[in-house]
Amino acid sequence: MYRLIVTGMLLLLCVVTVDAASLPCGGSPRQVAAAYRAGDGVRLEACFDLDRNTVTVGLADGSRVVLPAALSGSGARYSDGARTFWEHQGVGRYFVGEKLLFEGGPAPSAGYKSGVTSKLLAQTGVTADGRKIVYPATITPEVTAMLVEIAPKAETGWHKHDVPVYAYMLGGELEVLLEGGRHLTYKTGDAIIEVVGTMHNGINKGIETAKLVVFYTGSKGQPNVIRKQE
Repeated sequence: MYRLIVTGMLLLLCVVTVDAASLPCGGSPRQVAAAYRAGDGVRLEACFDLDRNTVTVGLADGSRVVLPAALSGSGARYSDGARTFWEHQGVGRYFVGEKLLFEGGPAPSAGYKSGVTSKLLAQTGVTADGRKIVYPATITPEVTAMLVEIAPKAETGWHKHDVPVYAYMLGGELEVLLEGGRHLTYKTGDAIIEVVGTMHNGINKGIETAKLVVFYTGSKGQPNVIRKQE
């Protein structure tokens, strides 16, 4: 009965659509703001509430909808059955039914002076499997940058990271299998917000070497990669 009541309350929240000239977010440390921009310049804002497991989506017409977390094979998915917001690899998508109404990458922030161009590759508050990014608390921080190359048909072996790890695909393709059966695929030019605390295995199923630069935001003396015990 308690679960039914909670579910009903969530559904009531989800059908609320109110005017929102500016989407409020950040009222608590457990709220994560994000913004996306489509190719035609249309902007969509989102506020992930990690306590309530909801996302508030600010639409281009100034309205907003609140959606509960839903099952997802990849990325972070929120849906009330009629409307869906899905973020995967930094791209935000909003559906009504099966109709895609919005698709866009991270909205760029202020740029540099003239003569300098920049392209935002990813901007998110969650990892590749939808979990909140948490920076390590340490008095001895240490950032490690590495160039990793995975030969065709080779794999990294099962491992995990207990600290945030970010990467950029310089070339080739990489399939990442997650513990539990899920898998993610990355190609040249993709930014990777790696999973934290989850065993995974990177496999190069292609015919060319997969190359990526990897940044570990760790702590001095602590391992950035933890191998699975056989």
